[in-house]
Amino acid sequence: MFNRPFPLPRKILTAVILILVPIGFATKYPALPYADWLRSSAGDVLYPMFWYFVLLWIFPRLKPLSAAAAVFAFSAAVEMTQIYDWPVLVFLRRSFLGRTLVGTSFSWDDMGYYFIGCLAGVALHTGLYFFVLPSAAGKPESHDGAFESGGDGNGPPDADAAETEGI
Repeated sequence: MFNRPFPLPRKILTAVILILVPIGFATKYPALPYADWLRSSAGDVLYPMFWYFVLLWIFPRLKPLSAAAAVFAFSAAVEMTQIYDWPVLVFLRRSFLGRTLVGTSFSWDDMGYYFIGCLAGVALHTGLYFFVLPSAAGKPESHDGAFESGGDGNGPPDADAAETEGI
C-alpha cells in the first residue's frame, strides 16, 4: 500500500506545515501539565512530521515510506551532530531557531521519538489522502466492466443483462 505515491494538493501540505510549526514552537514554552516531557520530547515527534511534509511539498510524488525513511535518516543525522561542538553548530545554537532546528544535546531516546514522528507523518498523510480528501484518492480510470453484469467483465453477460442490451 505504501509503495506508491499518495500526492496531496500543495495547499493541503502547506496548511499541515503551517499548523505543525506553531505547535512545535509551543512545545518549547509549555505552561501545561507534563511540561518537562513536552519541552524535551514532544518536539522530537513533531520535528520529523514537519520535515516529512516539507519533503512531500517539494517532491509530491514521493512514496510515503521513502519519504519517512529519508526524514528519519536526516533527523538521526541532525541528532548525531549534537555530539559535536563544531563552530557553525555553536553559532546556530545561540538562537532559539537554531536550537530548535539543530538541538543542543544528544539522546538515544530521541531516535525513538523521530521514528514515531515519521510514522505519525505517514499516518496523517494517508489519513488525509484516503479519508479527509476522498477526491484526492481518485477513482479508477476503468473497471473493465467488473461491476456490470457478468461479474469480472471477461465472461458472458447474465440473462438480465442480455435483455437490457437487446441480445
